[in-house]
Amino acid sequence: MMGQGEARNAVKPRRVLHPLVTRGQIWSIAAATGLFFAVALGLVLIVSHVVLSMRQTTNDIDDQRAIAAASAAVAALERRLSLIALDNAEWDEAYDAVLSERGHDWIRENWGGPSTDYPVYDGVVVFGRDLSMMSAYLKGAAFAPPGGADRTMVEYAISAQRSDAAVAGLMRVGDEIAAAAAMTIRPFSAPAPEGPGPVLILFKLVDASILSIMSNDYQIAGLTLGEERAPDSLNLALEDGSGQVLGYLSWPSRKPGDQAFDDHRSLLALAGATLVVFLAMVLAAGLLESLRLRRIATAAEYEAKRDRLTGTLNRSGFLDMLDTLAAQASPTRPLSLHMLDLDGFKQVNDTWGHAVGDMLIAAVAVRLAGFGGHFVAAGRLGGDEFALAQTQMPVQVPKRKPAQALTETDAETQPMSPEMLAQRVVDAFARPFTVGSRELRVTASMGHASITEPIDPAELMRRADVAMYRAKAEGKFRALEYHPQMEQVC
Repeated sequence: MMGQGEARNAVKPRRVLHPLVTRGQIWSIAAATGLFFAVALGLVLIVSHVVLSMRQTTNDIDDQRAIAAASAAVAALERRLSLIALDNAEWDEAYDAVLSERGHDWIRENWGGPSTDYPVYDGVVVFGRDLSMMSAYLKGAAFAPPGGADRTMVEYAISAQRSDAAVAGLMRVGDEIAAAAAMTIRPFSAPAPEGPGPVLILFKLVDASILSIMSNDYQIAGLTLGEERAPDSLNLALEDGSGQVLGYLSWPSRKPGDQAFDDHRSLLALAGATLVVFLAMVLAAGLLESLRLRRIATAAEYEAKRDRLTGTLNRSGFLDMLDTLAAQASPTRPLSLHMLDLDGFKQVNDTWGHAVGDMLIAAVAVRLAGFGGHFVAAGRLGGDEFALAQTQMPVQVPKRKPAQALTETDAETQPMSPEMLAQRVVDAFARPFTVGSRELRVTASMGHASITEPIDPAELMRRADVAMYRAKAEGKFRALEYHPQMEQVC
């Protein structure tokens, strides 16, 4: 038996020590770390590529928006001139005067003279039926169009004689570029005679004031006009009707992508969450930009259907509204169309000039606005002629106290028949109009036609016209309802 000493001196078994981290684990950690860094590096590269691509895409989208906006601005200028040309060319007095011996004097007084400081057009050219130039004015002074402009104007005149609508485009007048609209001069109240007629051309120089309006209305900063493309800028070629380049609209690119990249450069290290936020901001910016462009387009369409002088619908806008109202006519929703023409307006124009005449037209529109609760649409069709649509469903407002009298300014509180309403409107013209320091007296002749089922709006307008001209024939300053017997008299 072993003793205690031997037992103490006996060799004890050794504990085997295993490493805490094995080589395989080290390689696994290294591989995971490398894979993590590889994924992170790949993500950084992908994010960087996406950001750079988005920066360039944002620049391109904004550049395309700016080019589209510039094109829309030029088109809006041409469309506005077309509406003014239509308003001036479809005019009984103009047609008779241009073909008479006093044509040159009439053109100077009514079109040439006002071009001195008229905001709508800078120049006017009138061609005879044989395309010989009758008169030409630029900013109120007679001028002879240069050879190139003369040929272009003749081409516009030929196109206008072949078309029922205004012909618009761009042309060069001397060293300047102008937007122009040509329209055959024809009577408004009667069918146009057979064969070519005289032609009215209105043009507006694309000068610094026009560029400023385009820049402000369409958000195009730094807009300039030149004969050559501007380097390192966006450019829009301005071409005449034959496709010849007249010049270029140029402006610097806003480069919103570059600005966003610089503003968010430090956020690229934040990876996922920051990237999502950045993408959301870009998408939100694109959405807001689309909404803004839609608002601009809606505003442009609204302006295209409004008469700039009175704020009412113009001829095109009123006819569109009349199409809708006539299609909805029914026994429970009868439609009445009132045609109103001023009596004595020509004498005001002849005595005091077009400027006073324009202010009088605006004053007439204000007075008619007092009856707005009865009319679902009001428009100026041209010259001194207005059209008013009544559905006999007036807007109701709070009742007045018994002691308060009814005036035309609150006439919408009481429903009226078309006959009563027309007479109230005519009676409102018994009071003179205050225009500046003058008191001018003009009366109105009205005719109206009513329907209880859908008909062609042109037929409804013709009936109302027949009644209006019958009112004029019976002494003016009165309102008449259309009856089929009037056709026999006419």
